[in-house]
Amino acid sequence: MKKFFAIVLSALMLTAGTALFAACSDEDGIDVYAPDGAPALALAQLMGDEMQFGSDKSVNYNVVNANTIQTYVTGENPQAELCVLPVNAAAMALGSGENYKMLGTVTHGNIYIISEEYRTILTNENLAQELEGKVVGCIQLQSFVGFALQIVLHNANVEYTVIEDASKPAANGVSIVNIANPASDIVAGAPYDYMVAAEPVVSTKTGNIPTLEQVGDLQALYGEGGYPQAVLVAKADFIENNAEFVTQFIAAVEANATWLTADATSAETVVSAVASHLPEGSTPTFNAKNLTKNVIEKCAVRFESAASCKEEVKNFLAEITAVNPKMQFNVADAFFYNAQ
Repeated sequence: MKKFFAIVLSALMLTAGTALFAACSDEDGIDVYAPDGAPALALAQLMGDEMQFGSDKSVNYNVVNANTIQTYVTGENPQAELCVLPVNAAAMALGSGENYKMLGTVTHGNIYIISEEYRTILTNENLAQELEGKVVGCIQLQSFVGFALQIVLHNANVEYTVIEDASKPAANGVSIVNIANPASDIVAGAPYDYMVAAEPVVSTKTGNIPTLEQVGDLQALYGEGGYPQAVLVAKADFIENNAEFVTQFIAAVEANATWLTADATSAETVVSAVASHLPEGSTPTFNAKNLTKNVIEKCAVRFESAASCKEEVKNFLAEITAVNPKMQFNVADAFFYNAQ
């Protein structure tokens, strides 16, 4: 009997030790975070293949709610060694370059304009005329999507007013109002003349609602091949101590863009890669039905190094400030990896 209890005790101690080791391994691991949606596509192949880059530490990939992504790179002890997040959020929270550095831009715009009533394709030449007196609903009006829309309107000399109620438009110019819930608010009969939303919502809505059609491409209206939307950052001390890992990680992110659009890469493979790294019980923004090759292309996933897009990022941030003076960015050259 004593021998039996000794065996049981030994097994319990071994199990506890294994669990403790696993916990320590997780704490010592390399944690990578990305928000659900188009930004997560920038890491899809890495997640699907569980790429470890020869590290003796576990590389842990996490896809989280877009509204929480900034929490993983802020605070006294931020969790993420590497993280994908909107350029404006990265610049605002991390722009000094002391704690994190921007490795590069990973998406360049996935925002489009749809309408139920109007069918004229919007261009910079007709934008003011077509939108005069109209109400434009916009998702995330007080964050990146809203900033991008306002920059396009500003650059095209289109007068606009931000309103609170779609039923009470401004007397002149364009009235823009926030769309709080794209799933329930972008519908047939919605109180907007035009709606600004991101992929895959745009293709899902136009595919499911016959009366809705895409009539504008915000990236094309902005020009210059789109704008820096989501960026990849890494902890400054992690970069310093893991230079080869960072080089390999960047190379994999570059290759991921080609992998996404390859005929051999199925929608199911991409969705599975993202879904398997979401919190338990969550479902990804994309599914195998709405993640077509066309949608992937419209998400503009490609890597551009911080060294090559430094001025583009600074210029875009300055444009955000021009349309929203409350958004002041103090971005140091040190924020841009290998770009000093």
